[in-house]
Amino acid sequence: MKFMLTEKTMKNELLALTLLLVAVSLTARAQAAGALRVVATVPDLVDITNRIGGGLVKVDGLAKGAEDIHQVVMRPSFVTKLNKADAVVFLGLSVEHAFLPGLLDVAANPKMRQDPATQGCVGTGCIDTSEGLSVLEKPDTLSRAQGELHPQGNPHYNIGPDQGPLLARNIAKGLSRIDPVHAADYKRNLKEYLAELEPKIALWRKWVAPLKGLKAVSFHKDVCYLGRFTGIDFVDTLELKPGVAPTPTHLEALVREMKEQDIKLIVREQQYDPKVCQWLADQTGAKIAVIGTMANAFPGAETFEKISERNLKALLAAVGKEPS
Repeated sequence: MKFMLTEKTMKNELLALTLLLVAVSLTARAQAAGALRVVATVPDLVDITNRIGGGLVKVDGLAKGAEDIHQVVMRPSFVTKLNKADAVVFLGLSVEHAFLPGLLDVAANPKMRQDPATQGCVGTGCIDTSEGLSVLEKPDTLSRAQGELHPQGNPHYNIGPDQGPLLARNIAKGLSRIDPVHAADYKRNLKEYLAELEPKIALWRKWVAPLKGLKAVSFHKDVCYLGRFTGIDFVDTLELKPGVAPTPTHLEALVREMKEQDIKLIVREQQYDPKVCQWLADQTGAKIAVIGTMANAFPGAETFEKISERNLKALLAAVGKEPS
């Protein structure tokens, strides 16, 4: 009799558990159905949008972390994502010029349209994370002879580890504008994220103290915000001009420049040619640090925090230093 009672109890508990799982599943589906559909152009923004939006958003990404953002190819799936989206989160300053303007035209979403003036986005669904940025390297003149310049200034601010709070605040502001009913939730999630990120930024500032004043060259002209944070003086690039491949004449001149200025650090963004960087290192005795320009550029670096930390460790390791 005792056994029968125990078996019946177990059956009731199993039934209750089954009903609970069904209820949770239905709730999750209902939340997903009501979630804001957000497209983020790069993995950094996918990560932070998920942190700020939580269960209130469903985020799809476009560019992959290992890609060169200037060479991202438009895919049919991008159009479908944008057509159905409530919002698009983008870096702005024309950095997504290779794919975002054309996608916005083809997607024909009234909430987000191409802005011909900025190669960005206009409309109620547009969230530009560059708002409020102290922009570096604004060109004095614009000419094709100078290479591929960005009219509004250098757009690679997401490589700066201290720019995470700006990204997060602009995302929270944009989501709150589009979905004011949940503004308090976005504000709370922002506060929690910043409470995690800002102490890390303070720690990273201590890490990079040995890098201050160090001279270096990079492959592409995309490291000025990283330079501002670390104190590294990036004096030249392997590219002849922005977007223009290195030439033998330029590389020979770069060797002379690096020897004259005793430049011992080469920063290679992982999407660029490793062979030419190794050749330059062999000629000058410089060390190479390989960094990512977007989250997910490397395995295990899928968030803004992780790629920022990995990049700083790579710079320190190249000059024989460790985080302290």
